[in-house]
Amino acid sequence: MTQEEQALADDKMRAEIAKLLAESRQIDDKMRAEIAKLLAESRQIDDKMRAEIAKLLAETRQIGVSTFLAPALAAAALMGATAAIVKLFF
Repeated sequence: MTQEEQALADDKMRAEIAKLLAESRQIDDKMRAEIAKLLAESRQIDDKMRAEIAKLLAETRQIGVSTFLAPALAAAALMGATAAIVKLFF
């Protein structure tokens, strides 16, 4: 192989390497964009899930209070009514 042929082969190899590097950069840019998109979607889903959990916790607290207060108030009302009736007749 002559020096000219070697130089031509080197130039072709450099051109191929440059082409592969450019393709690699394009793939890297696409991957970074896709990752950014997936992260944004993940954050949205996470925010929605946190809001739903907060809503469920609030509902659970309300149910807990209602479950405790309703029988307690009914018992207090019954005791008050019983006391009033007893006081009225005795």
